[in-house]
Amino acid sequence: MGTFSRVVVAALAVFFFTLTAAPAPAAEWRDVTSDRLLGADGDAANWLMHNRTYSGWRFSPLDQINPGNVKKLVPKWIFAGGTLGDQQTTPVVNDGVMFTTSTALAFNRVHAVNAVTGVPLWRHERKIPDDVGALVRLIPHNRGVALYKDRVIFGTLDAHLVALDAKTGKQVWETKIADYADGYFVSQAPLVVKGKVVVGMAGPGEMGPRGFVEAFDAETGKSQWRWYSIPAAGEPGSETWTADTWKIGGAAVWHTGTYDPATNLLYFGTGNPAPWIADMRKGDNLYSMSAVALDLDTGKMKWFHQYLANEPFDYDTVAEHHVIDVVRNGQTLKAVVQANKLGYVYTLDRENGKFLSAAPFIKSLTWGKPDPVTGKGVENPGIRPTMGGPPVEVCPSLLGGTGWQPKVYNPRTTFLYIPSNEFCMRYAYVADLSYKRGQLFTGNTTEHFTRAEQAGVLRAFDVSKNTIAWEWSNRTPLVSQTLTTGGDLVFQGTAEGKVVALNARNGQELWSFNIGTPQSGGIISYAVDGKQYVAVVGGGTLRSQVWFGKESKWTDALKTNYSDIVVVFALGE
Repeated sequence: MGTFSRVVVAALAVFFFTLTAAPAPAAEWRDVTSDRLLGADGDAANWLMHNRTYSGWRFSPLDQINPGNVKKLVPKWIFAGGTLGDQQTTPVVNDGVMFTTSTALAFNRVHAVNAVTGVPLWRHERKIPDDVGALVRLIPHNRGVALYKDRVIFGTLDAHLVALDAKTGKQVWETKIADYADGYFVSQAPLVVKGKVVVGMAGPGEMGPRGFVEAFDAETGKSQWRWYSIPAAGEPGSETWTADTWKIGGAAVWHTGTYDPATNLLYFGTGNPAPWIADMRKGDNLYSMSAVALDLDTGKMKWFHQYLANEPFDYDTVAEHHVIDVVRNGQTLKAVVQANKLGYVYTLDRENGKFLSAAPFIKSLTWGKPDPVTGKGVENPGIRPTMGGPPVEVCPSLLGGTGWQPKVYNPRTTFLYIPSNEFCMRYAYVADLSYKRGQLFTGNTTEHFTRAEQAGVLRAFDVSKNTIAWEWSNRTPLVSQTLTTGGDLVFQGTAEGKVVALNARNGQELWSFNIGTPQSGGIISYAVDGKQYVAVVGGGTLRSQVWFGKESKWTDALKTNYSDIVVVFALGE
């Protein structure tokens, strides 16, 4: 038996023993206050929220592990969450206690784990009704929790928000956000800002109802405000929807938002309109496919920028908007920066939404390009599918130049690291589609393909120079996650189960390890008693076999197990 296999067996033995034994005591708890969350950037030892800071960078300042010693990185412990499937969670850590989630169709689970030993402290399991919407049954997943004071807060597959006691895992309050029978569910990790829990809804882009963002009181779970991503009849923007199509227009909000304390604005990306058949919903379809800035106190939209009007490809622009002070030509731009499915890195003024620039980060681009003045997408002639018409070939595929996997920013290098993909799709609409509550509302056929030998490419994009600085290639698409650190490192996972460490400045591969299952969840770094750890969530990308199954060149790489694990690394003694 190999070293790694022995580590796995030992870890699983600890996990299953602990489930039957009395819960281990938690470490001395320190409340996660609003001040601590606002100051998370300076709290290098902890990872207190989904993206570590409100800016969305996923940058850890820790530098104990660096290019000079990363080869000494070894696994310290493994935690098994006990599920199979699409695991996309990002753990959070507060003073040596890790909180993570694992999800299957039948339940949402939240785990508290000792971040040094991997010993479970408690587990909370919420059972999910059997009659959840069709999209939940197809892609059940959860991306993590939020911490506030002594609470652990998460969203559920049946569209509820739940708060747990951080020390015991017992439920404190529960709030119904929406009716899951309409297709709503929560996949994103909630964002807590100034005592408000802010969460966007998944599902509408494929199920029909309007997407929205809602804020709740973190103490009680009571709603504070709700903003819909599609205006109702008579509201500004409603004229961009024909007849009553706004009622079933989609525009989900899949990703955790970012926040700028200076402007008091939340930044979200909205998704594709529904149905995918653009012929059935004439007009620009505001505010789908947009960046939106919402006032934290009131939920009112302060500005928006629509990336692509009347979008026909499922290129939803839901990725995080990084809050960055970009220096170009000696001028500091107060910006938000988003790399999205369209294959471009967009820079917008974060105070008023003014378009500043767009630059491509992938080579496989045939759909079109942003207008150089307005930034609004301009499609190439003949590229748009039509209802009942023949298939078209368009690049990138609906999985995007980059998809749901977070992008990360390192202020030391000024590089945005983008797990990107070079592949396309054969895409066609079916005949006219009827809306049925709780059923998929898409109406398309899709086949993914690539002409590239190395379909996955991690690209370092210099946001100051608006150019690609370096790239690292991988045989299969990069539907996995990324981390960058103050030690001048970038960690990247792959669907084959490999995790690599690269030099953040030049992309040189320095270290790799195969965790034995596809890497699809978050990669984070934290420290306890002065020792730096790197945690990697594995288990997932099961859909890769569906997405890429017709590409024979990837068949061997994608035949792996999909068990749900967290693997934690540190430097060897």
